[in-house]
Amino acid sequence: MAQADTEGLQRAPQVCSHCKSIKKGCDKKLPSCSQCIKRRAVCRYGEPEDARHSGDRLTKSESPLGRSERLASTWTSIPRSMRAKLCPTVRLSLLLMNSLSDVLPSNFESKDSAASATSNSVVSSQIRHIIERDGKYIDDVVGRYFQGVHHWLPIISKKRFRDRFAHFQVTPTADFALLLLLMRLIIQHPSLDPDTDQDREVLYLASKTLFAQVQAFVPSSLFLVQVGVMLATYEHAHGMIEAAYVTIGTSARMACALGLHTKPCSMEMQGTDAWLDDEEALATWWGLMICDRAIGCDTQMHGRPLATRPIRDDDYLPLEPEFLDGSRRDMMDPTFRYFVSAISLPGVGSFGREAQATYLLDRVRMAIEAGQTSENTLYPLGCELQNLLGTVMEQVAGRWGIYCGATQTLISALYTLHQTAAMQQDIDNNPRYRETVKVALKTMTRMVIDIAYAFNMEVGTINLDILAPATQHIVCCAQQHILTAQDFNDRKWLEDFNQLRKMLSYFNQRWIVAGMELHLLNENFEMSMALQI
Repeated sequence: MAQADTEGLQRAPQVCSHCKSIKKGCDKKLPSCSQCIKRRAVCRYGEPEDARHSGDRLTKSESPLGRSERLASTWTSIPRSMRAKLCPTVRLSLLLMNSLSDVLPSNFESKDSAASATSNSVVSSQIRHIIERDGKYIDDVVGRYFQGVHHWLPIISKKRFRDRFAHFQVTPTADFALLLLLMRLIIQHPSLDPDTDQDREVLYLASKTLFAQVQAFVPSSLFLVQVGVMLATYEHAHGMIEAAYVTIGTSARMACALGLHTKPCSMEMQGTDAWLDDEEALATWWGLMICDRAIGCDTQMHGRPLATRPIRDDDYLPLEPEFLDGSRRDMMDPTFRYFVSAISLPGVGSFGREAQATYLLDRVRMAIEAGQTSENTLYPLGCELQNLLGTVMEQVAGRWGIYCGATQTLISALYTLHQTAAMQQDIDNNPRYRETVKVALKTMTRMVIDIAYAFNMEVGTINLDILAPATQHIVCCAQQHILTAQDFNDRKWLEDFNQLRKMLSYFNQRWIVAGMELHLLNENFEMSMALQI
């Protein structure tokens, strides 16, 4: 109850909540004190210690714990069916708000609590919350990553990762936490259930947002480069080619800032942590260059520069994942490490062959860009590509999940080379070379169709997780197969076409870009059939 003072004015028995929160002297005047009038704040007396606002700003009188509980309830109180109706941006905001609920200290007044809420700890806790929100656990995510994606994207040393993960449990860092989040994202399969697939989309948006946020306060690191390679690979494999182009460019800049573009093979004692770190950096740089070329092969990227420098003849081959994982000890002395240009070298592993295939693809690209498209230039290069492809196919020996990256890169390079040759104005003056080019294009088309037949026969025994997202590149050969057909009612032609569609449809269960190429394939089929009528 208010009481009268000596001046006859009504005053409150205690200071208002606003003056108490900002620690200013309150004259207790009624109905509003001078401080609240001056600051245009709501003046309240005798309120319990709950949430109060000064204008639009939340004051410190609100309990941070109460905020945590309200943030958590914001997410959990909305039914899953209702969350699915929200746009991805709103769902992302809710997810990030909810992930802070486990981060905010219960008492901001405590110096110890305030000091503990560092950027690294906050982001790490957020990411742990995001990963585990749908019942997944970090150990499970890591296991699935190394059992699947690591087969075709071996840029992380499993041995060093285990050491770093143990250290992360004690001293969390934002860049390593982000690496865990990208592992969670890239193992996620698309779903026919719209609600579940929206969760995947929101997980991607959260990864993209936190990647940009972490770059603002964490210096460039190998972890962030690896995150960028994985994110660009994911974007490319799900048809987000423009986003992939920007992401791989960002990763390339960070890699150059770290000196990865000039990294040789390690001169440290083999098997040591320093040796593993050097070799992992070299593998990451190769992963970045391979991803950059894969993105550059997309027709939408025609005329755009690559994010990374040209591959040099004396660039060292990367080690295979079993060496980086510590499961093999028969290492070479650095003196006997081989250059990527040694394409006739026998016994090169899957990652090394993909590096060599990318090196030859780079040479095709540079020759075309330089206008060096004569028979004297393209024919020898085509022979090198064919020889390496023959070697790779012998090494595959009918096994799925190995050398798939090298195989698709070589097919793409051969197709690009011979298509370019076929469009040269002077090719009609050289019937022998023209026939060679025609046969080569037909052979590549037939090879892709044969791969589709073999894949579809064994599809029940193949683990999609160990296959690279490379099937979209067969669309070039499929287009050629459709456009060169003489009789669209031919039973053999229709069966070939259906095998291509069947393989793309199956890959669409893992990578959305395969479904996009399937749609394009069907459109071309319908157009070709219409022209025949």
